[in-house]
Amino acid sequence: MCSFKDYLQKLSIESGVDFKLMNEDNSVFFNTLDDSIQEDLKEVCVTLGNKKGNLKIKKEFELCASLLKYSIESKYNESFLKREQFIIDILDGNGTNAQVALGAIPFLNKECSLFLISLDKSRNEALGLIKQYYDDDKILSFIYKDYILVIGNVEDPAEHALSIKEVLESNLYCKCVLSYNTFFADEAEIKRNFNDIATCIQVSKKYGLKESVYKSESLLFEKIVYNINENVKAELYLKFKKKFQKFDSEAVLTVEEFVACGLNISEAAKKLYIHRNTLIYRLDKIEKDTGYDIRNFKQATIFIMAFLVWKEKRVDEN
Repeated sequence: MCSFKDYLQKLSIESGVDFKLMNEDNSVFFNTLDDSIQEDLKEVCVTLGNKKGNLKIKKEFELCASLLKYSIESKYNESFLKREQFIIDILDGNGTNAQVALGAIPFLNKECSLFLISLDKSRNEALGLIKQYYDDDKILSFIYKDYILVIGNVEDPAEHALSIKEVLESNLYCKCVLSYNTFFADEAEIKRNFNDIATCIQVSKKYGLKESVYKSESLLFEKIVYNINENVKAELYLKFKKKFQKFDSEAVLTVEEFVACGLNISEAAKKLYIHRNTLIYRLDKIEKDTGYDIRNFKQATIFIMAFLVWKEKRVDEN
């Protein structure tokens, strides 16, 4: 926000009016007033993006208050919109100068996190909630294509991802899928990470995955399957189609949970709320019906790839 402070300095000098601009928490953002002056001050509420602030000027300049308020609010909002546009231009490949963008958005010079949120409804309302949740200059949030994009510096990205999901789902009663990653920002990295986590969301929907929050690398296997040659996919689909069509909902759920638990029988049995021996019986039946023992890593790899392709084809057909 250095450029905004430069503007305030210029505004004070050219108008001949000293003023103090305070943040919502009463911290001083900018000040040219003599701090010894505590009385005879006019206080005006200003809106700074998604926050409130206070403007203080001497009462002798009271007639200038409305014009100062308008100038400050307009420049502040313009600065935020410009920062969002820098990110959009990078993502759209519009030839934005990365150094200029990093200068306008200083927090990108540090390690930053990018969150991408997909909702089945209420996108504008969700953006409003996120802007309330992140009310500081270190975070940008806006709608881009079919997503809400949030980018900035956070200490624990995984915790923030879960918090965003909980805030949106509890307030809007909507279905939310979120993917994120952390990186040191430059033009190429911003675009690459956006494409990467956007693919995570696409893959999760394509394969009907149960989780709704994904770090970029958590779906590496699924992304590999997603990008398999279409001829290979067709071969896998034809080979396994009839086998999988015989699966009832219990068998499908068993496969999904067993895979999600990393082929761990005890953990999967807990998630399925069944006895360990019951799960073993189900896995034996799947092996009998398909010829693949998914407790064996090599056989499980082929089976899971085919299972994901089958689910993808079902989504396409519907």
